[in-house]
Amino acid sequence: MNGTPMNWDDLRVFLALVEEGSLSATARRLGLSQPTVGRRVLALERSMDKKLFDRLPSGYAPTAAGAALLPMAQSMAEAADAIERSRAATDDALSGTVRLSAGSSMCRFLGGRLSSLLEGLPGLEMEIAASFAFTNLSRREADIAIRNQRPDRGDLITRRMAQPAIAIYGSRRYVERRKVVLSPDNFRQWDWVGYDEARQHLTTARWLTEKLEGGTQRIRCTTPVEKLDAVRGHAGLALLSCYAADTEADLVRVSETIPELRASTWMVVHQDLRHVPRIRAIIDRLSDMFRDQAPLFDGKRPIV
Repeated sequence: MNGTPMNWDDLRVFLALVEEGSLSATARRLGLSQPTVGRRVLALERSMDKKLFDRLPSGYAPTAAGAALLPMAQSMAEAADAIERSRAATDDALSGTVRLSAGSSMCRFLGGRLSSLLEGLPGLEMEIAASFAFTNLSRREADIAIRNQRPDRGDLITRRMAQPAIAIYGSRRYVERRKVVLSPDNFRQWDWVGYDEARQHLTTARWLTEKLEGGTQRIRCTTPVEKLDAVRGHAGLALLSCYAADTEADLVRVSETIPELRASTWMVVHQDLRHVPRIRAIIDRLSDMFRDQAPLFDGKRPIV
């Protein structure tokens, strides 16, 4: 080895690059520039006098030396995360920032209600971000997550918040222009907004593919919010969560809610942080909000 001291920040970048596979994704995750990520990796390779990554057309892949370093770096990261959570858990002030992570539709829903979550808590601030990863709770990239799947990790505490109803929606203009009523017999006669190929494993995507019996989806999107916006733009019909679509004045529901598409929504927090006052306050207010909004999540609105 060349004697250059190893820098923990370089190991943090190393771990992120292993998981993300590209400089750009790693830079976004860590809030760094791509050149900085590249320099950090190069510095770590020089300090170890080993090549840690192969630069492939598909991205960065660990070499044998990188793979050997990975479990040790992960152990260091877990210890650092535990120390950070322990430090946060001793903070009894009802002030500071609470970071909330959720899917795109839930972020949109919560975004319009953040002021009520913070009402009467002048020392608190919130950050809200669209994400689907559970690992960010351990790294304290988020303090609270709202997810449509229950994690199976023992260090995460979960609470079921709702079972959002799903139905078929279209814009009022689009539906009225068709002058027919949607039925199972004429599904293929309508324009549909669905998910792209990478998301065909989702329950709603599989359901729609089955009902269309080989018919096409005219518009394909990556997120529920994109689908909702496409429907608002009169592109066709789509399966949407009632809590998101029923608040849109220019959308109409053209089906009953679909029981087999309902799935639980969970609030998730790391066990080390659940009693931190600022996090506890938001947990309690989120619980109250979901309870108060239960009719909206249940889709209790008549169809057209």
